[in-house]
Amino acid sequence: MTRKYPTLIALPVMALLSACQTSQINEPGTAMAAVEAETGAEAYAFGAAQGAVGVAAAFDPTGAASLPTMAAGRAAHRAWMASVQARTRAAQEVDQQAFYKKHGMNPDGTPSGVPGPGSKTP
Repeated sequence: MTRKYPTLIALPVMALLSACQTSQINEPGTAMAAVEAETGAEAYAFGAAQGAVGVAAAFDPTGAASLPTMAAGRAAHRAWMASVQARTRAAQEVDQQAFYKKHGMNPDGTPSGVPGPGSKTP
């Protein structure tokens, strides 16, 4: 017996399993979590602005208004992505140094020989 719509059952099951397996990678209070929240808000605002410009361009009967808006939107998106990548790398470095300090390591990641406050002592 075969089902006519197997994806109707598979999709909710996959969504449930993925929700159960996701973990908090960026703990609250870390630099990466702050950058993640900031870029999420920026992406939301960026999308709203693009949508508003797209609606306005849609009222042009010739369609010529969409050409410069596409080019400007693409350039703005590329600039924003470069900014996000730079901020993400900087936040990763800050979090990595905090991890090293917490576990009593040197800034280059080598053991210092002195256990840090986050290290387990035998």
